[in-house]
Amino acid sequence: MAEIVPTICRLCIAHCGVLATVEDDDGRRKVTQVAGDPDNPVFRGYTCPKGRALPELHNHEGRLLRTLHRQADGTHLPLDSTEAAREVAQRLRDIIDQHGPRAVACYVGTPNAGQPTAAAMGSAFLRAIGSRMFFTSNTIDQPGKQISMALHGKWLGGEPDFEQADAWMLLGNNPIISKSAGIPGQNPAQKLKDAQGRGLQLIVVDPRVSDVARKAAIHLQCRPGEDHAILAGLINIIISENLYDRDFVRANVTGFDRLSAAVKGYTPEYVADRAGVPEDKLLDAARVFAKARVRHANSGTGPSFSMYCNLKEYLLACLNTVCGAYTRAGQRVTRPNAMLPAYVPRAQPFPPFKAWGFGEKLRVHGLTDTAAGMPTAALADEILQPGEGQVRALICIGGNPMAAWPDQRKTQKAMEALDLLVTLDVEMSSTARLADYVVACKQTLETPGMSQSGEAIKYLVQASVFQMRMPSTLPPSPMSREGLIWSRSGISFIRWPIISTSS
Repeated sequence: MAEIVPTICRLCIAHCGVLATVEDDDGRRKVTQVAGDPDNPVFRGYTCPKGRALPELHNHEGRLLRTLHRQADGTHLPLDSTEAAREVAQRLRDIIDQHGPRAVACYVGTPNAGQPTAAAMGSAFLRAIGSRMFFTSNTIDQPGKQISMALHGKWLGGEPDFEQADAWMLLGNNPIISKSAGIPGQNPAQKLKDAQGRGLQLIVVDPRVSDVARKAAIHLQCRPGEDHAILAGLINIIISENLYDRDFVRANVTGFDRLSAAVKGYTPEYVADRAGVPEDKLLDAARVFAKARVRHANSGTGPSFSMYCNLKEYLLACLNTVCGAYTRAGQRVTRPNAMLPAYVPRAQPFPPFKAWGFGEKLRVHGLTDTAAGMPTAALADEILQPGEGQVRALICIGGNPMAAWPDQRKTQKAMEALDLLVTLDVEMSSTARLADYVVACKQTLETPGMSQSGEAIKYLVQASVFQMRMPSTLPPSPMSREGLIWSRSGISFIRWPIISTSS
């Protein structure tokens, strides 16, 4: 008999409200359909194609259901997870005793968006053993966001309310599809349609004619990699035409004259020629954005996939700052905490802070920890380079270095050179096939849903989030007894129904 369970999708921090159809299949609880919840007041029936494909992810024939141990011939055989934990712990102890705690590193991949405590537990484990070799995918896909925030400083009031904005700019992101920062992720297409219906002017900077670019009032279809030239040109136009927010700049900004001098050469003519955009569109974009009463500019992952990503994010912050495009005193707060400790936004700037040069120092090129995290691109070299401090054990939590890290040949050599490689995953990825231990994990609907990741992201980048609470309707049930001890964190900020597909 089928049961329809109201719950949330855990694939990203939007946490769409969905209805999951759960059926009994020979004694096995199985999710067979996921659809949007029309009664959810925030999403109004919306969910993305990835969310609707959750049953395929949960029921995929290649899904891992048992912890595996690599044999001498390269094959993997099932191993009781309790025994696997003992073996891994002993091998880690041997490595630490012989080479020190720095020899153990951890890498966390982006699939942990649905498991927000996983990264925290990995970091806590490393701190407990005395290692600071904690790496994430953040320094691969969009490190410029945190680096630029450190160099520029941050407005503690956050970005303005999208639903009250008159102009909005998106740089290299497509939030209608990806639900990335830019448009609130709760039914973004509908939110954009509603906003444009009340007069919002959308400006998109993107070399592609993306889904959101098709809806833009102004699309600056630039040459790939020239986002920074466009941003410098927009700032120059706004300053030279005295369209910037003088009161905001006077009260909160230092270095304005230096910025003005730095962008002076980025005239409309020069930028149009360099970036391949019409000069009149560039002028229109600058004027529409600067003259709007409420406005803000956001970026996605796209600008980080070419040169000068730190510069692009820094200039984007400068554009918002010269226009005072932030939430002001007395305006509505769009990102209050619900389950995390109280968040008190302040209509004031937080000054620049150190962007790099602190924490752990790598042996490769003298690199250090950064505001974006440890430089993951150097981890393969840290594994391959012999000598004191060499990384000899790696724990991958929902990550796949063989697919994510640069230079796959070097990455494979690094994975094969490790004394111990442990992966926690739901499938046999290309990295898992090289691992000594592959720990099978629960899928997202089999775990409590939490709003922690959605609430906390505002401390790292500007993004609109929301919080809801809902009592559990199904008791937690492990995917298999073998995976149970690896998937319990003991931390839950907001609980949602667990859709068990135990086998």
